[in-house]
Amino acid sequence: MNKQFLIALLPACIGLSGAAQADVLGWRVGANLWQQQYEGDVRSGGGSIDLEDDLSYDDETGFSYYLQFEHPVPLLPNVMVQYTDLEVDASGFIDGVEFDGVVYQGDVTSRLDLTHTDFTLYYELLDNWVNLDAGLTGRWFDEGITITSVNPLAEGSIDIDHVVPMFYGHARFDLPFSGLSLGVEGNYISYDDNTLYDTKLNLGYTFAFGLGVEAGYRVMDFEYDDDDEFADVTIDGVYGGLYWDF
Repeated sequence: MNKQFLIALLPACIGLSGAAQADVLGWRVGANLWQQQYEGDVRSGGGSIDLEDDLSYDDETGFSYYLQFEHPVPLLPNVMVQYTDLEVDASGFIDGVEFDGVVYQGDVTSRLDLTHTDFTLYYELLDNWVNLDAGLTGRWFDEGITITSVNPLAEGSIDIDHVVPMFYGHARFDLPFSGLSLGVEGNYISYDDNTLYDTKLNLGYTFAFGLGVEAGYRVMDFEYDDDDEFADVTIDGVYGGLYWDF
């Protein structure tokens, strides 16, 4: 399905290739801390298991960092690579629910790992006090969720090892003569019974020498359905960080 979708996106890539590009070479590096709240449920061949009620997931602090490169070469897209840490461990209690062939009856430990790396190719559509970018992202997941029964010892899991193609968009509004900017950024895809979106809304301030700070709110919703495996996970919370333009 991913290959078919990528082929369908080729006309969009070609259409964007005529968009405006940066006037000069530019780099941005940045890092954020994200206060994450988890909710949702998972299922594998049995009943649903709730992340909060059954697995006792609580708030977690994760991080992300990114590298962005823009250039003035026509037709070639700009590039951004971003890594986001999304891993939570907890101890809970499951009362008679089957998961991946294991019937859990008692205390459990679990790990949910939706850590991912984004590879984004994009074009600048506008580059003045309104900055508008559009492109495509490939998001690489390589972990999933594992639930372990404490007594007797048994383990079940859902492996999420996929590269997910998504549409990418970013808009930033620079407030004149202030150094302040308001931005919104997002990735989105939906096909069959699978949906993934990830959005950020932020306020930033850039100092004269290129160092900047930003703070905002991020929401990621992950709906995965593959035969008898199912996950519906929402992660959201405030974040803040630093960046440097050079």
